[in-house]
Amino acid sequence: MKTKEQIITDMCYSYRHDYGLRKDPIDDLSWTRGKTEQDAKMLYKTMEQIYNNNIEPLLEQYKGKENAAK
Repeated sequence: MKTKEQIITDMCYSYRHDYGLRKDPIDDLSWTRGKTEQDAKMLYKTMEQIYNNNIEPLLEQYKGKENAAK
């Protein structure tokens, strides 16, 4: 099973295919691929909030039902 961090990183890549590419904030031209380190951190935090508020509760609920069935 994937870790929480792996899932959030995958969410970032799903949202922005160029998430793993870094670009220089000085040469931050809007038409170039990649994200600055700060932009990447902000996207990660956004995806982490979605995970914490929407996905993790469902996983916990599923795990609870799975444990109850044993």
